[in-house]
Amino acid sequence: MSLEKQIVIGEMTVGQLCDISVRTDTVIIDDGVEVSRSFHRHVVSPSDDVSGEADSVQATANALWTPEVIAAWEAAQPAPVEEPVVEPFVPDTPLVDPTEVVEEPVTTE
Repeated sequence: MSLEKQIVIGEMTVGQLCDISVRTDTVIIDDGVEVSRSFHRHVVSPSDDVSGEADSVQATANALWTPEVIAAWEAAQPAPVEEPVVEPFVPDTPLVDPTEVVEEPVTTE
């Protein structure tokens, strides 16, 4: 019994703005027969660093991602939204400790 694990690029698709969708296949082979195949997908965009990607993904990115393509990609991205500043809640009256015993004055009429 000889198990072998192979990780291969199963598919690459180029999007409208030259983003690259990559499907990575993990293949388990037992004595020359494929017994399992699983998939993982991820996308790399013209603004991403592809130095850690497979050679075929790097070659595709280097061929497609001209300065004009990168500029078009960046222009198509939405502007960052600033998070609103939330002021902490401060009650109008001081908080009362529920474990504190308060002596009420006794009034007789």
